[in-house]
Amino acid sequence: MFRKWSLLIGGVVVVFTMFSLFFVNRASEDTVLAMKILELAESGSAEIALSTLTDFDWEKAAVYGPYTTVDIIEESLNIEFKGSNKGIDFRDDIFLLVFAKGNHAIKTVELSRRIGDYYEKNGTLTPENDVLIVE
Repeated sequence: MFRKWSLLIGGVVVVFTMFSLFFVNRASEDTVLAMKILELAESGSAEIALSTLTDFDWEKAAVYGPYTTVDIIEESLNIEFKGSNKGIDFRDDIFLLVFAKGNHAIKTVELSRRIGDYYEKNGTLTPENDVLIVE
């Protein structure tokens, strides 16, 4: 009886460990923020202040153009990137805005190129330097 319980508990521990390896510190996609940014860009806003649109705590962010690899994202923000990159390393129709806190990406935002191209105004974005340029 004790052997069955120990095997069951061991199995639960293994499953929990596997679950946390895949899902802990994983960046989630923020489709609501994407819609807000796209609405502002479509209305003609060339500069968008991200801090007024975000409802989460972040330390740095950067926007990446077509064909950007995960390695480039990790190196430029000095983070570990887990989550969907929306296939940006193979696509030319989107930009990817990545928000980070600590050493991990926390949110990603897919931005369509049908509106324009996106850039940081003064290097890496921070809550104090939060202007996203739309051209």
